[in-house]
Amino acid sequence: MKEKVTSIRVDPELWKKAKILSVKRGTTLKSLVEELLRLEVEADELASEGAGVSEELLRALEERRKAGLVPFTIRSGKSAVELLTSSPL
Repeated sequence: MKEKVTSIRVDPELWKKAKILSVKRGTTLKSLVEELLRLEVEADELASEGAGVSEELLRALEERRKAGLVPFTIRSGKSAVELLTSSPL
């Protein structure tokens, strides 16, 4: 698949932190951004399919995220998408 080349404006401090994070994780900034985009898209697709999560819970998690709080912590070696798709809620 041919890659899309694009330009976006990003807060300089956020960009710097993302670069540092990618180095810590031993990956490229491109890979980090792609993975985060992929996770957001997959999460949205799961939500659209009705993954069994109540609207009230989704709103509460979204409010925590908007307030700058960590909505939840995953204590597993699996990704959030793997956890949602592998077990009933």
